[in-house]
Amino acid sequence: MRQFFAMQLVLLAGELGEKYGQQHEYYNLQTPADAIKLLCINYPALKNELVEAHQNGIGYKVIQGGAAMGYDELQLPFGSKPLLVVPVITGSGNKESGQILLGVGLVAASFLLPGAGIFGAGMGVFGPLAPAAIATLTTVGTAVSTVGASLILSGTASLISPQPQLPNSGAGRIKGQGTRVRGEGPSGVTRGASGVESYAFTGPANTVGTGATLPVVYGRVITGSHLLAANLETSDDSDPLLMATQTPGLSTLTINGERLTRRFQPLGGLDSKLGVRDVNSTNRDKRIRVEKTFGDSGSDKFLQTGEIISADSSLDYKSGKIKRKSIDVLFEVIRGLYDYVGAPGTTKIDGFITYEITLTVSVSGGEDVQAAVARGTLQGLVNETQEFSFGHRLEIPKIKDGRRVRLAVEIIDVGAKDGTKLKVQGYGYKLI
Repeated sequence: MRQFFAMQLVLLAGELGEKYGQQHEYYNLQTPADAIKLLCINYPALKNELVEAHQNGIGYKVIQGGAAMGYDELQLPFGSKPLLVVPVITGSGNKESGQILLGVGLVAASFLLPGAGIFGAGMGVFGPLAPAAIATLTTVGTAVSTVGASLILSGTASLISPQPQLPNSGAGRIKGQGTRVRGEGPSGVTRGASGVESYAFTGPANTVGTGATLPVVYGRVITGSHLLAANLETSDDSDPLLMATQTPGLSTLTINGERLTRRFQPLGGLDSKLGVRDVNSTNRDKRIRVEKTFGDSGSDKFLQTGEIISADSSLDYKSGKIKRKSIDVLFEVIRGLYDYVGAPGTTKIDGFITYEITLTVSVSGGEDVQAAVARGTLQGLVNETQEFSFGHRLEIPKIKDGRRVRLAVEIIDVGAKDGTKLKVQGYGYKLI
């Protein structure tokens, strides 16, 4: 009996096409992952390039039928349209970064995820196989995939969400490790109100790629449409009492998703405490009073993300022969912390401020060392009448020839009403 093999076309764009050929014809591929895998087998240099591309700020789009794929979609049936792999320069300004895949992720998803693919049933990419061989290859492939995917994809996840790293300032200069925390962002309905995640629009949406069949409909029907974009604005002017999603108060405050209390404790990896004393600047060797406020520029609006406050003065890194092991950073929130679900005057919801703290140590005869970096998210629903303070403790490593410690705080993200302000009170030793 004659067997027919379906031909699939794989196109490489840009430099990939120049190096490895623009057009590749394969037969009877099961999934797009099979195509990536077979390309890497035929061109080992391509596999190495994919794995290392993120280091040069290069990602990739995998497109079929005009629709860009995610990692999970690489395991879907191949389809009849050509598969296009396009190199893309990544960066914070790229609004379509969610569609850009890391090359190491493509390799991991193609080689290590269990499923049909190269070990798959039936034809696979090696042609017809005997049933016993199919069973053996599938068993081995699944076992290897389960272990390998957990290892490589964990590395891929760390690339997608990198943790702050301390720079290497020379062999033997740093002993130990300072605080390195990247806390989770805001949770609950806060992001729904800001538009980043919508919890209001849950209906079905028709989304199709180019080349889809257009049906001809006769008679009266109820049909959907091709959704291009949706913009929802929620407003409830029937709520004159300004009801809130929860009872306002200090008990609503969290740091990195964990409850902030007057007990000193680690919250999301960041040692924290609610209610701290003012910084007394009489002993400048032990504490520095900063007293700088975000959003304090003569207007009532909270300043935009990216604003940085740097302390004008620095602390001694050591007292006598004793090197400092930790530094406390104190904050104060002014005029409450909350947001509105819609326009001002509608229902109150949690507000949040995401900030990053950096401690830098100057070194005698060398470059400055980033001793500690921590990102935290303060979230809660507190009215204007209740101002409050809180603090964090950051550990710093032993740094040879370290001299002075300097503080910088940057606003990463904000979801709060106009007028909310965050003050950096100061920093020093044993303030919490």
